[in-house]
Amino acid sequence: MKADYSQIELRLAAKIANESRMREAYQRGDDLHTLTAALVLKKDVAAVTKADRQLAKAVNFGLLYGMGAKGFRVYARTNYGVRLTEAEAAAYREAFFAAYPGLRAWHRRQGKQPVETRTVLGRRRCRVERFTEKLNTPVQGSGADGLKAAMGLLWERRAECPSAVPVLFVHDEVVVECDEADGEAVKAWLVAAMVDGMAPFADPVPVAVEAAVAKTWGG
Repeated sequence: MKADYSQIELRLAAKIANESRMREAYQRGDDLHTLTAALVLKKDVAAVTKADRQLAKAVNFGLLYGMGAKGFRVYARTNYGVRLTEAEAAAYREAFFAAYPGLRAWHRRQGKQPVETRTVLGRRRCRVERFTEKLNTPVQGSGADGLKAAMGLLWERRAECPSAVPVLFVHDEVVVECDEADGEAVKAWLVAAMVDGMAPFADPVPVAVEAAVAKTWGG
């Protein structure tokens, strides 16, 4: 059994930055990458192509933590196979923050913060000087707090699925082994614990988990 949080860093950032358009998109159940593609490329959602969505994934994940145009250009090519000129990278960067002004305002506030950040739970990290760390620490730290809460629920609810044994917790993914006959029941048990553990940290943004039953971690 493998399950991972869907776009959890973007969801947490929408909550932490109070980015209304992003938050409302998740509440409606919209696909954020498709929405971003439509906003950045100035086209209808229905007209967004697979290539457009791939660009939007690079935009969403690449620019969330304060990456400049040059770094974004390299990131898009290296991680998503999207080739951009520096001028295109700068234009997409500006369009992204115009589409999500709450994120832009959050970036500016964090840049002025003293060398301390806190997660949604209030867990503190001191001596944070790099701008990118002022952005990613509260988001990734809150994600880590939520995953630990999910781990606690798996332990508390272990009697519900006696054959289930958690074996890996990797970033935002959990891998559980169980008897084959219990696969679907364990899948539901795992997803429920992951959602319930993370939900208080992302509220009012909903949490989504994608899960699959397979013979190996790789599927």
